[in-house]
Amino acid sequence: MTAVADWTSAVAVAPAAPARRRRAWRRLRRDPIALFAATILALFLLTAAFAPLIAPSADQGRGTAHVASRDLGPSAAHLFGTDHLGRDLVSRVVMGTRPALGSAVAVVLLAVLIGVPLGLAAGYVGGRIDEALSRLTDLFLSFPPLLLAMVIAALLGPSLTHAVFALAISWWPWYARLARSVAQSLRHAPFVDAARVFGVRTPTIIARHVLRNALTPILVQATVDAGTVILAVGSLSFLGLGSQPPLPDWGLMVSDGRTTVLTDWWIATFPGLAIFVVALGFNLLGDALRDVLDPRSGG
Repeated sequence: MTAVADWTSAVAVAPAAPARRRRAWRRLRRDPIALFAATILALFLLTAAFAPLIAPSADQGRGTAHVASRDLGPSAAHLFGTDHLGRDLVSRVVMGTRPALGSAVAVVLLAVLIGVPLGLAAGYVGGRIDEALSRLTDLFLSFPPLLLAMVIAALLGPSLTHAVFALAISWWPWYARLARSVAQSLRHAPFVDAARVFGVRTPTIIARHVLRNALTPILVQATVDAGTVILAVGSLSFLGLGSQPPLPDWGLMVSDGRTTVLTDWWIATFPGLAIFVVALGFNLLGDALRDVLDPRSGG
């Protein structure tokens, strides 16, 4: 999680100029780390989109067992080896990109849709609404996000849908605080005061002026959070609170291979590497976006 204070002090007091956005885009394209991260994520997105065509044995990726070929090490026939049920791990890892990336997008999107409107309203209106939201977010943030998600998922029952919902509930306060900080800093900005003098309604001011200036820090936070969410979804699946067998889930695959990691090392290693690489890609891209889009960077 990135600190809200960094963006609070750096937020612009006027809508971003098109020239600044063009300069930021040029800087981003020249950043080798950003290009590397974007390439990684693009490859995984393409893999998710065409997973049934890429997987050598799509039926094994969906869970069909082949007991006769179980526990085979990496070879020309099975590049990542096979698991305890004889399923091809390349197919399993490829098919697992869909629930991994889909759940990350779903969690971040839900958290943004819940937290940002509440934060913008509380920060702009202030008063009792702001006080109530502050106490509510403090209550949620008093629990570690993953621990709170584990409790919610356990109460709802193990499934990927419940895991996504549980993580979104534990993630929204960060976006509420971020949006609230931006709204507070812009509440008396000159262009907001001018809109208010001309009789523009409060919802319009929030949507057209305040939200527009909050999009940059929200985008950066969401990009970084996507990698963290993939780790969290994998953790819930590892603990049996997320996806259930025989679905091809990276966390489940790591869990399947944890007891034989010293002998059949490939069962847990390759899905674990997939989680690591995707999370790294999101974090590197988020850091690059923060450096480029931060108003203090001169971009």
